[in-house]
Amino acid sequence: MGIMTMTASARASYYAISRAHIENTVARFVLALDSRDIDSAVACLAPRVRWDYASVTGQPAAEIDASALAARWQSTIVHTDASQHFLSMPCIGLSGDRATCVVHAQVTVRLANRIGSQHLTTHGTYTFGLVRAGADWSIDAVAMAQLWSDGNPRIMELAAAGGVQR
Repeated sequence: MGIMTMTASARASYYAISRAHIENTVARFVLALDSRDIDSAVACLAPRVRWDYASVTGQPAAEIDASALAARWQSTIVHTDASQHFLSMPCIGLSGDRATCVVHAQVTVRLANRIGSQHLTTHGTYTFGLVRAGADWSIDAVAMAQLWSDGNPRIMELAAAGGVQR
């Protein structure tokens, strides 16, 4: 039975359940990153992810293997002292087996160092693209639209250098 042939009540239930799964996938993803559980973060991802941090790094968006993102996080975020993703209530769009989840975000990363501020806080909007994966959802796109940031823009570079100059 397609979504259009469902009763109004069944459609409402379908959307509510899908929305809950989408919200949970995004929450599991950022909570895993903040707890340095890279395997659990990767489990929330599709095999390939369109990664767009151009507004933060200046690098163009690219499609990246989830395993390459895991390697990146193993060489950066796991070497920081702490990180925390604060996300607003989500605005979710759902169309069949595709969804978007847009949230305001404040992401703070801390790293003790002697080069500058010990934190970097980025303020902006995340747009997550998700695809239905069986009964669950996987993130296949992440875009950060930075509004502004405060602190040391070299935090992740310093983390990748193994906390050099700590």
